[in-house]
Amino acid sequence: GLVGSEMCIRDRCNSLEDPIWNERIKNFRNAWLWSQARFWIEEHIKKDETLLINTKIKQIEEEIFRLTEKIGSLKAWQFALTRLQEKHKRHMIAWQQAIKRLGKGTGKYAYRHRKDAQFHLEQCREAIPAWVMPLYRLWDTINPQPGMFDIIIIDEASQCGLNSLLLFYLGKKLIVVGDDKQITPEETGIEREQIFSAAKELLYDFNFKDSFYLEESSLFHHAQLRFKNLITLREHFRCMPEIIKFSNNLCYHDSPLIPLRQYGSDRLEPLMPVYVPNGYCEGTGSRIINKPEAEAIVQKIVELCNNPRYKEKTMGVISLLGEAQAKLIENMLLKELGVEEFEKRRFICGNPYHFQGDERDIIFLSLVIAPNHRYGVLTKASDIRRFNVAASRARDQIWLFYSVKPEDLNPNCVRRKLLEHFLYYPEKQEFQNIFGMTIENLEKIARDANRSYLKPPSPFQSWFEVDVALELLRRGYRIMPQYEIAGRRIDIVVMGSKTRMAVECDGDYWHGPEKFEEDMQRQRQLERCGWEFFRIRESIFYANKENVIKQLCETLEKRGIYPMH
Repeated sequence: GLVGSEMCIRDRCNSLEDPIWNERIKNFRNAWLWSQARFWIEEHIKKDETLLINTKIKQIEEEIFRLTEKIGSLKAWQFALTRLQEKHKRHMIAWQQAIKRLGKGTGKYAYRHRKDAQFHLEQCREAIPAWVMPLYRLWDTINPQPGMFDIIIIDEASQCGLNSLLLFYLGKKLIVVGDDKQITPEETGIEREQIFSAAKELLYDFNFKDSFYLEESSLFHHAQLRFKNLITLREHFRCMPEIIKFSNNLCYHDSPLIPLRQYGSDRLEPLMPVYVPNGYCEGTGSRIINKPEAEAIVQKIVELCNNPRYKEKTMGVISLLGEAQAKLIENMLLKELGVEEFEKRRFICGNPYHFQGDERDIIFLSLVIAPNHRYGVLTKASDIRRFNVAASRARDQIWLFYSVKPEDLNPNCVRRKLLEHFLYYPEKQEFQNIFGMTIENLEKIARDANRSYLKPPSPFQSWFEVDVALELLRRGYRIMPQYEIAGRRIDIVVMGSKTRMAVECDGDYWHGPEKFEEDMQRQRQLERCGWEFFRIRESIFYANKENVIKQLCETLEKRGIYPMH
């Protein structure tokens, strides 16, 4: 009645003699009060500057970051240049020339060139604030002294063997970066009994002499043993969630990696198992090959290289048994693709050791083993590390080619765990699976439910979220409600073909003033990972729904997110 009265006053009052006025005039006072209230609300909404404030905050934070970066760079260069004298420059040039003459360090006068390089570096070392070099080059260029560097940062420490322990001697402080769940150095040609005897004879007064055995003896293991203040880095930006999930289940279950990689709805399917029913093995030891499996991999690679979706994608092949299979595939690929395409795709064909610290967009795994071959059970720590590395090198997609069934493998074998992960990983959750209902059913529930008593359907946390979701669904957007990432939840994620956007529904019940700072801190952390947020206040949404959704759709379009139909 009130709405009808207002509409009559605004739009339909064409004649004072209209008999409908006899009924409507009775509600004139209420309609006038309703119009006043609506006018006040609209004026109040016009003064709301939430979006403007959020944009301003983002601009200020970006400016602070840019200025901090610039100040840090200027101060670093100022510090370096004020210390760099002419004599230092001459010794730096001389050091470069000595290193060039040294080459691989195997020539007749290598010892002389190495001494020259060490001398010149020592003369200019204090003027250079930071030196970056591989471990082998360090031994060629320094004259070792205790604590000669203030801080030494060691990357990929899990790959550094016993010969790297001298770094403990050279640095006053050390930052050791590594992963004890990845491949450690392999020493070949050394009898274990010799190691045990030498440790007993020479390290008899060491409480931890067993830490110098070749197994589990990387620099990272020694740092774990001797130092405290371990910081675990859990954020993971390389792999798709489905890919890194295998490593989490295999190695990091106590402190799982949190996948923060951004992606859209048209991404490549992350896990692609391919069964080769006619696969068989030939050869022995490290020379074992599975030719049908190799041919299937090469055929698939050639097919994908001609697929527009794989344009500019880098690729690699990892053999999970020996190196002969990788070499066979490499030769076949060079013949089929040619050297130019091979180099363009940055192809590497090898075993997990060849990929330690490396990555590719697409990785092809060859399990190699077949029913005609007698294979062992892989359960050792070294086996788990190899498979962890192999299964976590792909950014976008990983293909697993296999010639055996899961039931043919020992349940404890890491091969079976990998195969089962590919075959039985849960299907992608589509809209209907998340809600357990169609859009029509959700519309009916939202329309008919007594909201004062009933909770919204799972996984929504409020009816406000339901209403926002329905507005988006009616317009054809694909959404994910209560999306979990990094231990946090986003109210609604709108999926695009290339990217996503977070929509936060700030209702009075869930997002009072006391929660604002916490919400903004969470938002800033996710924005650092590439997320973009659009926040909707409940009062503004219900007061002017069309305008709010219009702003949201415009923001989505700027982000490159469009309706699916």
